[in-house]
Amino acid sequence: MRKSVRPPEPKFLVDNSERWNSAWVQRKKSNNMAKFEWAQFQKKPINFWLRNPLAEMTQEHCAFCDRFTVEPETVEHFKPKSDPRFLHLAYTWSNLYYCCGGCQKAKREQWNELLLQPDAPDYSFERFFEFDFTTGQIRPNSVAVELDRQRAEITIEIYQLDSPERRRWRNLELLKWQNASNREIDHYGYRNFVESN
Repeated sequence: MRKSVRPPEPKFLVDNSERWNSAWVQRKKSNNMAKFEWAQFQKKPINFWLRNPLAEMTQEHCAFCDRFTVEPETVEHFKPKSDPRFLHLAYTWSNLYYCCGGCQKAKREQWNELLLQPDAPDYSFERFFEFDFTTGQIRPNSVAVELDRQRAEITIEIYQLDSPERRRWRNLELLKWQNASNREIDHYGYRNFVESN
């Protein structure tokens, strides 16, 4: 997870999010089995309008694993949109992230209050995580305080950031970086891993 800075909320959300959130809360309360569907804005679903501003926040990288050229592009609800505690946040700007399909599928609406947010004011990669550069493994920072290690561990587990596939992808991206003439870091995935070598 690379540190990101959230830009100002898009005007269409400022103007409409409260109404859209209320509609989802009412729909879910009247039918607990209701499935979430994005509301429409100018005849297109809201996630269509959200992708670009959220992608700009992360330079088109997944907010959680930092994969580049995200496919499929998804909008992740950090606090799950179907959890009764968080229904009112379905269209709330601070709860939405640009996300790869792999991270969204791994999370599966899971929630833990210790889960890390990449745009939290107190978040930094080095505070919570470290890499094994021989294997591509990501793990909690071994010198972090216990709570920070727990938060890193939960985040790694929920988003499956240390799967064998993700380790392999990090190492492949590092090889590309080492053999490239273009060293623009935002053109590579797993930027914390790549630029630390």
